[in-house]
Amino acid sequence: MVLAKGLRPVQVVSFILFVRILSVFLVRTWYVPDEYWQTLEVAHKQVFHYGELTWEWQRGIRSYLFPSVVAVLYSILKVTGLDHPEAVILLPRILQAILSTVADYSFYKWTGGRKWALFLILTSWFWFYTSGRTLLQTTETALVAIALSVFPFKSGKLGYYDKENTSWIWLAVIAVFLRPTSAPLWAVLTIYNLLTTNQSKLQLLLRSYLPIGLIAGSALVGLDTYFYGRVVITPWEFFKFNVLYDIASFYGKHPWHWYLSQGLPAVLGVNTVPVLWAAVNIVRRPRENKTGALLLFAAALHIALYSFISHKEFRFVLPLLPILLYLAQDAIVPWSRKAKRWQLYVVAACMVVGNAVPAAYFGAVHQRGALDVMPLLRDAASTNRSSIAFLMPCHSTPLYSHIHKNITTRYLHCEPPFNKPGETYESEAFFNNPLRWWRNEYSSRQTPTLVVLFDTLKGRVENILSGYRLLHEIPHTQFPEGEVGENVLVYQKIESQPKPPADEVV
Repeated sequence: MVLAKGLRPVQVVSFILFVRILSVFLVRTWYVPDEYWQTLEVAHKQVFHYGELTWEWQRGIRSYLFPSVVAVLYSILKVTGLDHPEAVILLPRILQAILSTVADYSFYKWTGGRKWALFLILTSWFWFYTSGRTLLQTTETALVAIALSVFPFKSGKLGYYDKENTSWIWLAVIAVFLRPTSAPLWAVLTIYNLLTTNQSKLQLLLRSYLPIGLIAGSALVGLDTYFYGRVVITPWEFFKFNVLYDIASFYGKHPWHWYLSQGLPAVLGVNTVPVLWAAVNIVRRPRENKTGALLLFAAALHIALYSFISHKEFRFVLPLLPILLYLAQDAIVPWSRKAKRWQLYVVAACMVVGNAVPAAYFGAVHQRGALDVMPLLRDAASTNRSSIAFLMPCHSTPLYSHIHKNITTRYLHCEPPFNKPGETYESEAFFNNPLRWWRNEYSSRQTPTLVVLFDTLKGRVENILSGYRLLHEIPHTQFPEGEVGENVLVYQKIESQPKPPADEVV
């Protein structure tokens, strides 16, 4: 294989950390709004006392757990006077990369130190793309990987897993409060643990599950209650709005098979082949690999449950990545022991290239303009009297976490029209009639100093832009879709020049 035999733990950790930190600086593209609006923007408002919160933070859907961790970093920067915009942007990502490093090393230990496992987790394009992002799903995935590495599997091939270990329960509770989407995985593992425990089931419930759940759950409810100013149980609020009220479907609907036909193949990339290979082997001989059968069942149940929810996204299956790559390496390792050297190199090369191409494109090219525009806006907003209007689909860029100036901003909102049947959110109303929106918005106050929009909108707002000059045109994507264009345009207001005195007129 690629790595030499007999690697010491410090060598493995150092190599993983190098790759994860590298991803922070190489992945410079926009992915989804939650990377900023559910973490960095919240922490920025906590510490610097200016910023914006989305509607989820009014309804108690999100936990303050991870934003509070970022807020600690921001507080240190603020107290030391080192809160430069670059530090505000990069330090949380570096922190996330370190957590992902812990997760990767835990995954490596979980497999018994198999080099193929290390190879798969380090070359996975989607994990490279997301491991350094401040996404809640990234942290959730890291917690899943760490918890699985200490979970007491009773039928594993390695004796390391045969001892009882309840530390995974703490991680499970934290993960559910952080992002409840991994709850089906924990439900399966909990039932399995109770059925296979070496001790009394009642004893396990009373001495482990109950006290850990009460202590961790109460602490997290207390944290959220403090910040919200009322008693809030965020996993319940999340379930209520996204499942019972089906608010998520307001932001898009997908067919039931989307995760099988598009979601998982995209996330896994070339690793889809060994994962399918492993799944077939487990289905054929489940008794020979009971741990694999358990993990495959947990992943299948997770996918089945979320296939019933109409709104789907690639990142929602990210927590399954450690499980699926574990299955993949468990299929590759026996084959590699019998394979010829040239076969090993061919397979490894195909995996590297197959992952490197999407990682390079999506990490460095696709949807880059939304981030590249932020330092330009920061420079153009030279005074605190400057103002910026983002005439883009809601949350198309970060905001104060990247501008880091207390200036006036206006962006299009997309809060669901609660209890208002037939109404739509502001972003959609704007694109239906941008001129009317502009007149209503700025009829009684000054128009913004800077206007940011995608080039697809330009032809519809020429009257608005008549008092502006084009300042920047930044490439964004080669695949424009809907109201997201190929380029991000920045317009600056043309200030009227005072007339010279009469005796100076030529």
